[in-house]
Amino acid sequence: MTGRSPYRLDSVQLEEIVQALQKAAETLRPKPSEEHLYRLLGICVRAAGTAFTGIMLVVLVTVMLEEAGAKESTAVGIMEIVFTVFSLFFIFAAFGALIFLLLNQSVVRKEFRKRRLLKKLGISEVSLSAWRLQRRGRRWSRLAGAVLSFGGMVSLVFGVAAGISWIGSMGRFEWSVAFNSGLLFAFGVTVSVWRFVQRSREQWAIVADANRLRSVLESMRTKADAGEVVAIPAAVVEHAAQIERVSIARQRRDAVAASAGTTDHGYGVLVAGDLSSQKRLLDPQQRVAVEDLIENLGANPRPAGVESTPDGLLSVKTPAGDVELNYTVDEGAQRVNIVALTAHDHG
Repeated sequence: MTGRSPYRLDSVQLEEIVQALQKAAETLRPKPSEEHLYRLLGICVRAAGTAFTGIMLVVLVTVMLEEAGAKESTAVGIMEIVFTVFSLFFIFAAFGALIFLLLNQSVVRKEFRKRRLLKKLGISEVSLSAWRLQRRGRRWSRLAGAVLSFGGMVSLVFGVAAGISWIGSMGRFEWSVAFNSGLLFAFGVTVSVWRFVQRSREQWAIVADANRLRSVLESMRTKADAGEVVAIPAAVVEHAAQIERVSIARQRRDAVAASAGTTDHGYGVLVAGDLSSQKRLLDPQQRVAVEDLIENLGANPRPAGVESTPDGLLSVKTPAGDVELNYTVDEGAQRVNIVALTAHDHG
């Protein structure tokens, strides 16, 4: 256990964060064409990484054979052929990776925006810790990623070293040296950028979904009790669960409203736009109750306990009586129009 202090997040902060993430998830959602280009980039990077690893192994085996005195042996000749095959494969794959990296500039920019947003919201440490926690069970994936990152770093170093050595020797310009050093350097940069995007997308996927965020927070709280750095209070976990229930209630309401437009049963529900900000001020329990009430109005616009106001509106309250909705019913259009929301303080 390190000496860092626990990172804590209260319920109000979590509510604001989830709302901001849900909005950003829609704005920063990649287009189908971007997803296709990103997959092609990943294929080329993995293929070039495999070829580069093969080249390193062939060079190592060749050196060992030559040290053993088998410089003119058949095995060395075979290694030279294999080296040529791997080299050609690496050249084509690395070029493909570089091209697709240039075509993925919009994806890279979105990932930088996501990182800045997580820092601005103050949950970059939470997302990083959650990502590390979920990766613990993926040993082979972690190993493959580590090997690829190491290969990219080696390629980057080799490319820089070859370029510096050629410039330092003040020799004449050689296309082969320039090509090899440039390709190795470009491949190293491509691997670094692709790994950054990959890790960023994985971290974003964890925190941008309320249901997944709730399960992650529960796991992090359990690990924190066992001595982890990040500690999440129980109230935050419960609040995340309430946010998930609000989301479910909203989906059910939308389904009722949608069915009203395609069948002869039930009413569509139209909520005035300025009520959204008022709903955000309610606590999670009240929001769940309001969403359930709205859903019920779609099925039965005149439930038991409904009252008429002096303004000619209908009024209904949540079961706890702490939130009141005022609305009208358009029988011709089969629609409920919610025009006002009032929270009552029973404290």
